[in-house]
Amino acid sequence: MKKRYLLLIPVAACVIACAAAVGYVQFHPEQAPAGTPSVLVRTEQQESAAQQEQPEQQEEQAELTADQKRAQEILSDMTLDQKLYQMMFVRPESLTGVGKAVRAGDATRKAMETMPVGGIIYFSQNFRSKSQTTTMLANTQEYARTVGANIPLFMGVDEEGGTVARVADVLGTTKFDDMADYGARGDAQEAYDIGKTLATDISGFGFNVDFAPVADVLSNENNTEIGARSFGSDPSTVSIMVENEVMGLQESGVMAALKHFPGHGSTETNSHEGTSETDRTLDELKECDLKPFEAGIDQDAAFVLVSHMTATELDSVPCSLSSKVITDLLRDEMGYDGIVITDGMDMGAITEHYSNGDAAVKAVQAGVDMLLCPPSIDDAYEALSQAVADGELTEARIDESVMRILTAKLKYGLMN
Repeated sequence: MKKRYLLLIPVAACVIACAAAVGYVQFHPEQAPAGTPSVLVRTEQQESAAQQEQPEQQEEQAELTADQKRAQEILSDMTLDQKLYQMMFVRPESLTGVGKAVRAGDATRKAMETMPVGGIIYFSQNFRSKSQTTTMLANTQEYARTVGANIPLFMGVDEEGGTVARVADVLGTTKFDDMADYGARGDAQEAYDIGKTLATDISGFGFNVDFAPVADVLSNENNTEIGARSFGSDPSTVSIMVENEVMGLQESGVMAALKHFPGHGSTETNSHEGTSETDRTLDELKECDLKPFEAGIDQDAAFVLVSHMTATELDSVPCSLSSKVITDLLRDEMGYDGIVITDGMDMGAITEHYSNGDAAVKAVQAGVDMLLCPPSIDDAYEALSQAVADGELTEARIDESVMRILTAKLKYGLMN
């Protein structure tokens, strides 16, 4: 028996020596015989390769929804011109050049052939009767589907209820009290019912986007622009009401647009008329103004509308043109990946300080997906097209926005 153990000693010694040699070569590759692969070097190379491959694999393995896959297919067949026009949500008068548009005929069809915009927003002046409104929207949507880019439209309206009720005031749909009255009661079911009723009423005419709810927390009683349109001054109550109105709207097939990010309730002047500012810090915004937007985003609100006010503690430019507000705060910090749209680009806070084209480019550079009511579609298109040609904007950046637009249109059944 002892002899057997003695025989094993040389074998064990050989194994130990080999292991030591491998270890020595591993940590001293410069001493290895020529042609000997270093375990350490090979491991580092493998790890480096793995690190390089990992993001690519993760990107390839990232699960896309069926709507996103289909959106990618549609996007791949679009021209740059078609993509740029999809990023515009315009008045019908801007599209056709006809004052107070109340019908959709040859002028609308011809315009859609060359300017396949992503959406059209209608106001009280465009409504005469229920049948006229339904026919106008149906014809316009048919042209969008069959000419130009063959992509259906977002059909939008400001139908907040209370003091802003374009459809109800003219066409006699459900009337609501001021939103402040509902906010005073703080009834979540009531907010849900408002959203559901609004969606049912306006979708019957062909609308699929409601520029509501107002998610501003009213903290300045002198703010007559927001006033009764807000659910109130308590962030928690406003959040509950906004959350449930978004649910009511979108469960009934109408996309909601939270407004006016990052919260217009602390300002005093009207951005329709000129510069409007808030001096709230980011921490103050988080404690108050941003809470209702977070609640709406949690309900997957299709749009967030960014105001033209200037948050002076965040940036020196209007929020709608600020990458610090749109990309850093809304996208990166708050995690919103839906459609970001400006407030009306024809408002004084923009037109008094920027040209139409310059404002359009700055907004898209900041992270905006859609321009609402550009004063001139031609000016906006020319400026964006030139910015891509000059390298100020990449087509990849344009594609990001158009992907969001197409995905939303697929998700809500516009393209079925």
